[in-house]
Amino acid sequence: MTRSSGLLSFALLLLAGFPAVVNGQAAWEYTPYQIRVWVALDSVPQLPSALIPLLADSLSARSSAVLGAVVQMQVAAAPAKLRGSLLNDLDGVSAEAIAAAADPIDLEADKIYLAVVTRRLGEPRIRLRELDVRSRQLGTTIERTCGGMSRLSLALCDVISESFTPLGRIEQVDDRKFTLRLRAGGLIVDTASPAVVEPGMVLRPIVRRNDRSGQPTKGGIQAIPWTFLAVEERRNSVLECTLRSGYRSAIPTKGGVRMERLTLLVRPRFDETKLVLRSRTDTNKPLANYEIHQRLPDSDETHLVGLTDGRGSVTIYRGDGALETLVVKNGKQLLARLPLVPGFEKMLTAYIVDDDGRLAAEGFVAALYSRALDLVARREILAARIRARLKDGKPDEAQKLLDEFRRLDTRADLNRDLDRYRQQVTTVDKVTEQRIERIFSDAQRLLLMKPLSDELLAQLTREVSAPRSGGE
Repeated sequence: MTRSSGLLSFALLLLAGFPAVVNGQAAWEYTPYQIRVWVALDSVPQLPSALIPLLADSLSARSSAVLGAVVQMQVAAAPAKLRGSLLNDLDGVSAEAIAAAADPIDLEADKIYLAVVTRRLGEPRIRLRELDVRSRQLGTTIERTCGGMSRLSLALCDVISESFTPLGRIEQVDDRKFTLRLRAGGLIVDTASPAVVEPGMVLRPIVRRNDRSGQPTKGGIQAIPWTFLAVEERRNSVLECTLRSGYRSAIPTKGGVRMERLTLLVRPRFDETKLVLRSRTDTNKPLANYEIHQRLPDSDETHLVGLTDGRGSVTIYRGDGALETLVVKNGKQLLARLPLVPGFEKMLTAYIVDDDGRLAAEGFVAALYSRALDLVARREILAARIRARLKDGKPDEAQKLLDEFRRLDTRADLNRDLDRYRQQVTTVDKVTEQRIERIFSDAQRLLLMKPLSDELLAQLTREVSAPRSGGE
């Protein structure tokens, strides 16, 4: 008896002898992934329908050799009502369309692979997507050309292995520490298996809410955005992970009979990810010239990646597949922390605080500060010159300088400009509005400082008038 078949026999004993709760856990951990492969063949003589039974036989043997006891595979022709969509627009097929075309028994499987076989330059070409049935998540299309019909089943098995995405289930949550159990983890005997998850890898969480019959409710499946789990340790089927999220409460701390907390392995497949920033209050508004910083691993330091362009976008290039955190700033204001794995998704849109009003207010107030400091300096210089002229016995020249002093802006002028600009700066974002109010309130307090008071002008007026009064 082989090791993998021995594990399967052990799993059956567990299922037969354990109580219901443990039985469910054993079923998750010690029963193979149930896989359906739906094949859509192009309508050409070189790809007859009789090819599908031949693929079924060879794929089963090949998958047993590559994946062992981890999977059980069934191969069939794609449902007739889905075949045209697969051949014409595999990338556009939705999880809902696949579920609608599937028999109820197919929806009890773990994975459905959509395999489209056509011919390119005389050779078979395979395009394949994975649907994880439980989480209803569709993978990226993978394409492969094989050298002749004799190698078709080998190439198809390889591309299935390449697209295979391990599934996990969250069992315990302790603050930001998560304990997961890997699907079919007890059947993995080869560390090179596509079903294995090791420390350093990254998972993304999906929450599924079910109805009484166990089917997902309408809109009940949610892939949690800007949230990942970094795998820190693996003990057989158990994974210890740390949460990294742009949200405070991203994942429910408790599951239930009708709520499943699932995870899928993150496999980057693109060379880059385009990040687009948009206003959360006006989703059509791109946020341009916002700074994107990359946080360095195990450090609070960051380095500038770039600025968003006029469309609010910036390109993040794929690295080694590690989880990264992007820090979004506008001026000195930190607006968001966005965990992501570059290359996992082709484009991501983040809806964040529209900070343009605050930055404009900050710029105006900074200019007002400069104006106020310059005014204080000019007042002090003129006051010194006036007193010097009085000391030298030149009251007429002192009077001319005093008239020049009176023509300077006053605190009232600065306050009037501040109030006028305050009315011009508008925003519908409550957070930005509060920040703008804080900026203007601080500026208002600045204008109350003593060097801008009217006391200096009154004092200089008395000093200039004193010699003339004494002379009369």
